[in-house]
Amino acid sequence: MKPALVISILSVLVLAACGPATPEEAPAVEYRLVKTEAVQSGPAASLIEVPGIGAFRDETRLSFKVGGVIERINVREGETVEKGQRLAALNKQDVNAAVSQASAGFEKAQRDLQRGKLLRDQEVISKVQLDNLETAAQAARAQLSQAQFASQTAEIQAQANGVVLKRFTQTGEVVSPGQPILLLGSKSSGFVMKASLADKQAVHIQLGAKAEVQFDALPGVQWPGKVIELSQAADPATGTYGVLVEVDTAAHANLNLLSGMQGRTRIEPANFNGTRSYVPIEAVVEGDNKAAWIYTVQADNTVKRQTVAVAFIQGDRIALIDALPEGTRVVSTGAVYLQDGETVQVQE
Repeated sequence: MKPALVISILSVLVLAACGPATPEEAPAVEYRLVKTEAVQSGPAASLIEVPGIGAFRDETRLSFKVGGVIERINVREGETVEKGQRLAALNKQDVNAAVSQASAGFEKAQRDLQRGKLLRDQEVISKVQLDNLETAAQAARAQLSQAQFASQTAEIQAQANGVVLKRFTQTGEVVSPGQPILLLGSKSSGFVMKASLADKQAVHIQLGAKAEVQFDALPGVQWPGKVIELSQAADPATGTYGVLVEVDTAAHANLNLLSGMQGRTRIEPANFNGTRSYVPIEAVVEGDNKAAWIYTVQADNTVKRQTVAVAFIQGDRIALIDALPEGTRVVSTGAVYLQDGETVQVQE
C-alpha cells in the first residue's frame, strides 16, 4: 500500500473517533470583591486635643519668709498633714541672738533719746542733735521688729489639710527668703489637668465644656471632665491660653492620680453638637490637585464615583463637609482600584 493512501485512511479514522464538535462554554464573569460600610452621622466639629499635666487643684509652695539654716523638716513626701501642723523650722540660734541684740539696741536708743530730750530742754544740745537721736531710735525699733518677725516666721505650718507632694530641700541646707521648701496639695480640692491652647483653639472653647482626659502612665483609661477655667489673655512668653480641666476622679476611684502626671485632654468645641457624615478613612480616594472621592454602591451592585470635601479626620474616620444620606453604603476596602460604573461583588 502506498504511503499517501495510508495517511489518508488514518486521518479519516481519527476524525471518526473524535465525533461531532461541541460548542465551548462561555467563562464565568468575575467581579471585583469589595467590602462596604454604611455612612454614619457624628459631631459637626472635631474634639480639640492638647497635651497637659495633672495636678491637685490647690497646690501651695511653702517657704520661709527669712533666710537661714534648716534645722528640721518634720514630714516626708506622700505624708498627710493637718492644718496648723509644724512642717519645718530654721535654726533659731542666730535668729534669737539677733532678737536679743536688736532688743538691746532699741533699749539703748530709747535711753539716749530720753536723755537727749532733757539736754535739749536745757539747751545743752541742738535741735539737729535731738533729731538724730530720734532717727536712731526709729531705726532701732525697725531692726527689732525685723528680728522679731524673723523669729516668728522661722517655722512653716500647714495652712490647710493636705498631702506633701514634694520636698525641695534637706535638713542643714542654707536657704534664702522665699525659696521653696515643700509642695503641699489638697486632695479635697479635686484633681485637674492643666493645658495650653492656641488662639484658634481657645476661641471655640467655653466654660463648662465637656472633656476627656487620659494619662500616659495609665493607657486605655479615660476620665470624664469639664472646663472650669479658661484664660482670657495670652501668656506673653508662649502666646497660648491656659485651660483647666476638672477630672472626675470618681470614674476610676481605685486608681491613684499623682501631681505632675503627663497626659492629654480632648475638649468639645462650642459647635460640637451639630452633625456631619462620617466615612472610613479607607473609603476616601485621593487624586490630583487635592481632589478626593468615594464610591457608593447602587442597588444593582454598580458603584458610583462621588467627589467629596473633607472637613476633618477623627480617629479612623473622615468627616465630610457635605452630608450624605445616613445608611448609604460606601466601598471601604478596594476603593482605590475601582472605576465609575463598575459592577462589584460585595463581601458579606
